[in-house]
Amino acid sequence: MSFDLITYLTTLGLIYIYGRLILHYGEMLGAYILNAGILWKSNLEKPRILFLCIGLGFMHLMSFASANISPENYLVQVIVLLAYGVGFYFAFVTWTDQFSNSMQVEEALPALEKTALKKAENFQLKISEDQIKILYHGLRQYDLLDTDRTSLEDFRNVITKNWVDHNSKIHFSMDGPSSREFYEYFSKAFPNEMTMKDLFINSGLILRPDGKKYKYNTLKNALNRTPISKQSEALHSIFSKLTKKVQ
Repeated sequence: MSFDLITYLTTLGLIYIYGRLILHYGEMLGAYILNAGILWKSNLEKPRILFLCIGLGFMHLMSFASANISPENYLVQVIVLLAYGVGFYFAFVTWTDQFSNSMQVEEALPALEKTALKKAENFQLKISEDQIKILYHGLRQYDLLDTDRTSLEDFRNVITKNWVDHNSKIHFSMDGPSSREFYEYFSKAFPNEMTMKDLFINSGLILRPDGKKYKYNTLKNALNRTPISKQSEALHSIFSKLTKKVQ
């Protein structure tokens, strides 16, 4: 009787967790197929999947152990049932408000709401036309910009407009350390919430000399490997002129 009860409870628990899992991800899959635009929240769903894998792993392992342990061995059966309960808790807790709040994220939203809430997809810079021209011509003077592929209009579009509102790109002629140093000068000249990742990665509009996108880790560690870049003096000269213009 004890063995039958444990088998019943473990089976019921697995059915419940898999049912919740199918309902949740089935809804997201259906919305994706119908192009309804349900938002995938990585900082919520990734921990949820991890907890589910741990929980279901424990539950399946303990179910298998229970089926292969003698029903008369009550102590081991109780231990197995307790371990199964731990696995069930790991899986069950992912559906609670407490779990969502601890991840400090919102529930999945329709794409329309997402658009209204997300950060504006531009650099949010307060920069004048004169400052844009000084920066562009300064980079051009020191051959830090591929002007054959980056016109002044391209430069202006990338710096000032929403990323998706144009087809312009900025093609730098700088290596990783010089590009990282450019960001340091640029962010100081025009303070805002723009991160290095926004500038080089998220926008996808500022490219390396070979026309490819920058790699974040390369930029992040650039100054550790090369504290003074090849173009340090040129960048200092460009932004000194820009600072004088601001003043």
